[in-house]
Amino acid sequence: MEFITTTLIKVFITVMTLMAIVLFTGYRRLGDLTPFDFVISVTMGAVAGSLIIEPNVGISNALIAIFTLGFLKMLISWLSIKSRFLNNQMNFKPIVVIENGLIIKKNLAKVRLPLESLLQMLREKGIFDVTCVELAVLESMGNLSVLKKAEHQAITPQDLNVISLPNTILTPVIFEGKLRENALQKLGFSQEEIAEFKEKNKEKLKEIFIAFLDQNNKFHIINEDIEEQGLFWK
Repeated sequence: MEFITTTLIKVFITVMTLMAIVLFTGYRRLGDLTPFDFVISVTMGAVAGSLIIEPNVGISNALIAIFTLGFLKMLISWLSIKSRFLNNQMNFKPIVVIENGLIIKKNLAKVRLPLESLLQMLREKGIFDVTCVELAVLESMGNLSVLKKAEHQAITPQDLNVISLPNTILTPVIFEGKLRENALQKLGFSQEEIAEFKEKNKEKLKEIFIAFLDQNNKFHIINEDIEEQGLFWK
């Protein structure tokens, strides 16, 4: 029983410590980690894992190691911002992999990117014809930036000299039958108007799965009983 209690305490302390360090040092998606960030994260995970599993690892020693790694991560990130040279050394440089519709095999070899992976990345961007690409750059974070040739780019209202209407922004105000009063207040509704709305639509709220409100205070409602129409399989 004592072993289980100690393990649970270690798990709690470790998770809270790691979360605090992640929030303090800055949020990044897993796919946006730099090579240095990745190494630090893996090392911190290994230290945290050894603290939880190994009974001989002291909590204080593990926490010191984790905080040191977190401080090192924050320090290198700060120095990378201040020094362009250090930033270039710590991160991969963007590299051109497609130019004027032609795939540059030599550059693919430099970044060890298989041809199949490049074609998949293009398909994920809706590009199935490589000749439509003016320029494709593999960024330091591993994502692909693509510029289509001018004749293959979508026409915008600006190209046609057409005045475009502003975007319609829908704010969710009802979630699964529950009214989001804070959202309504931010949209300019008073407490009296919200209370009146709740009283008037008390029964209808239960039937609503989600409801949005646009800039003109018009509701867009999706009820609970909506079913698939089978359009995907037709």
